[in-house]
Amino acid sequence: MKETVLITGANSFIASHLIPILEKEYTVKLLTRKPKSANEFEWDVHKKTIDTNALDDVNYIVHLAGSKLNDGTPLTAERQALVYESRIGTANFLRDELKKRNQTLKAFVSASAIGYYSFQDNTLEIDENGEKGSGFAADLSDDWEKAADLFKIDNVAAHVSKIRVSLVLGTNDGILPMYENILKSNPQAVFQPNDSAVAWNHVEDMAGIFAFAVQNQLDGVYNSVAPKAASQQDIYKAISDELNLNSPQTIQAFRGQHLVSKSIQGKGFVFKFPEIQGAIHNLLQNQ
Repeated sequence: MKETVLITGANSFIASHLIPILEKEYTVKLLTRKPKSANEFEWDVHKKTIDTNALDDVNYIVHLAGSKLNDGTPLTAERQALVYESRIGTANFLRDELKKRNQTLKAFVSASAIGYYSFQDNTLEIDENGEKGSGFAADLSDDWEKAADLFKIDNVAAHVSKIRVSLVLGTNDGILPMYENILKSNPQAVFQPNDSAVAWNHVEDMAGIFAFAVQNQLDGVYNSVAPKAASQQDIYKAISDELNLNSPQTIQAFRGQHLVSKSIQGKGFVFKFPEIQGAIHNLLQNQ
């Protein structure tokens, strides 16, 4: 009999790629505000309601729910409260519901974000021990992870992992369409030097890390970034080469400060797209 995974944030970009991976091995249930199929179940964290059938026989939860932090609207106090509730509030609500049922999980896998970091560390490679930043994004990520840890502290989950999500490269969503549109309207953008790293990951590897955390019942925090650092200029160059736009033959190799994914690699995860060129080629060839 297959084990069961419950996914929150079921309509998210990452979830759309995670679901097909997990369905090969597990029964997958989805929490959503508007169920449309037999494996979808309704919940409303603001009203504190949930179809409790969603929790029946669940062995794992992947917590992807969360309103976008940067959705183009001002980050008012009201907006901050909504973003906070959609991440931390939902985690706390699920934990309370499981406690009411005396139900335990094998693992709780929660999204977090690279907004945690200050990027003020005196090092080129920033791992999961990197310095926490200040401000709303850093505090949000920190509290998000603390809410996940409570599943283990309260003996609701045997294992808890937190995946610090970076910028996602994909064809229908994520940051690639933005870069592609900028470059098509201004091919000279590739000539503009950029010394800052873009913390990126191909959506298949992003989803793959969440699946890997379930499959291996991981504990701890993990950066979900591609192994090979890339600057914004590297991304423009890769797109330009793939689309045969006018670009220089070579650009200076990026050697600046960047996040690293050695922790998840150390657990045995193998990236399909470790370098920006291969990731861009795959995505643009499959549009």
